[in-house]
Amino acid sequence: MILNKRLLAGCFVAAAFFTACKSSQTKQDQSKKNFKVLTYNIHHANPPGEAKDYIDLDTIAGTIKNSGADLVAIQELDSVAGRSGKEFQLKVLAGKLGMHYYFGKAIDYDGGGYGIGILSKYPILETRTVPLENIAGFSGENRAFIIAKVQLDKQRQIYFGSTHLDVTTAKNRDFQAAQIVKEARTLSLPFIIGGDFNALDTSQTVRTLQSYFSDASQLKAPTIPTHKPRRRIDYLWYAPAGSFKVISEKVLTGEQYGSDHLPFLASFELKTER
Repeated sequence: MILNKRLLAGCFVAAAFFTACKSSQTKQDQSKKNFKVLTYNIHHANPPGEAKDYIDLDTIAGTIKNSGADLVAIQELDSVAGRSGKEFQLKVLAGKLGMHYYFGKAIDYDGGGYGIGILSKYPILETRTVPLENIAGFSGENRAFIIAKVQLDKQRQIYFGSTHLDVTTAKNRDFQAAQIVKEARTLSLPFIIGGDFNALDTSQTVRTLQSYFSDASQLKAPTIPTHKPRRRIDYLWYAPAGSFKVISEKVLTGEQYGSDHLPFLASFELKTER
């Protein structure tokens, strides 16, 4: 069979055009990475209204699973503490969810530890716990924040963090927030940090964080208490501003509450190639 030369040439041109379009589309897709981030103060899995010795990690795990989060910043975690049955809570949650994890102890507590954690669907490459210093004369609980480098895909990595600032003294929170900003400025990759900052939008603590970070929430919906919430103290912050786009945000509510805080979820797009 003899092919028409003009038809054959046209087919080659069309094939080349579609190949070029597909290649261009692939490059465009590879320049973006979408993922979901959750911050959740779990109150050591002791739900509101329940006895102090009642621990419900299943509800916490179910909330995280249903959110679809890829990265989770957790606060008020017990690690083999007596009050929560000597369980390493973060490890238990990671096992239920099939996620990588890192725990950072802030203080010794009831025969074990108490602190903050990270859960990640992505491989965790590096981790560190950074103790937060207190103002002179402070006598409350010590606090910390943790940082993990995570591998989003073959090309891209980001830093992800979790923290829980002092609840007792505004000046101490401001001091701790400044330390987080100082540390974040040294990081070589885009950074997202979630946590219970114990600070309202109008506070100096939030203004300090805004000096470097962008707030993932435009709605500024309250996160505490779980029933008829009135205050927003749980945040996701990111930097640099140009590296991320916030696609959506939501404070998660439901009939079952595993904590006295509501979790805050945001969908991010990482725009830089890393």
